[in-house]
Amino acid sequence: MRKTVIALALMALVVAIIPVAAKSQLQSQTQAPAPTANVSSGGSASVPPETWTNTYIVQEDFERGFMYWISTQTNIWVLIKQNPDDTSGEWRIYKDTFKDGEQEIDQSLVPPSVKMYQPRRGFGKIWRQPTNLFSLIGWGTTPEFEISTPIDYWPGFSGAPGRYILVTGGRQVFVLTESAPGQGGKWAEVGRVVDGNPNQKTLPGATAAATVTTPGSAFGPVVTPAATAQ
Repeated sequence: MRKTVIALALMALVVAIIPVAAKSQLQSQTQAPAPTANVSSGGSASVPPETWTNTYIVQEDFERGFMYWISTQTNIWVLIKQNPDDTSGEWRIYKDTFKDGEQEIDQSLVPPSVKMYQPRRGFGKIWRQPTNLFSLIGWGTTPEFEISTPIDYWPGFSGAPGRYILVTGGRQVFVLTESAPGQGGKWAEVGRVVDGNPNQKTLPGATAAATVTTPGSAFGPVVTPAATAQ
């Protein structure tokens, strides 16, 4: 009889221990999940944040390039072509040092055609100075004009050079790759924005030409320059 009582007591103790152990294991799994790795292209470091900003800019097209005044930086971006039909080339950054009251244009410089323009103000200042820009990009083929347009910036990993995406007033999509952080480098036209794509959206305050797909989606409305020429 005594052995029977001891056996029953041991069985009750085992039954009591099993639910407590299971409950403790469940709580441990719920409260302390295993850590997850950061998602990145390299599999170890975090991906630097990519930012799209609706930006006020001033643009002017040239025979062999473009100029852009970027309001958020007070810098002038100059995109240089070797030939008029090139879709890539050198990208330079100049500080805008123009002050109101300075000479806006040089009256002694006369464009060779009524369809060409002498750049004004900050554009004209760096164009006329000994920067060799006049010989590199030639005369303006448009007057300067203002737009509000999306600009994307993605910084490189661990201080490496980053890259910009610029949607221009001419609906071109340019990728600008830094040679070093904060420095110019190379640019290339990767496509053009076209209407009628479901991924396309207009950013608040943007002009009709300044539209872009939702960040993170495929560049739906962009087509290659070759396709637009057909």
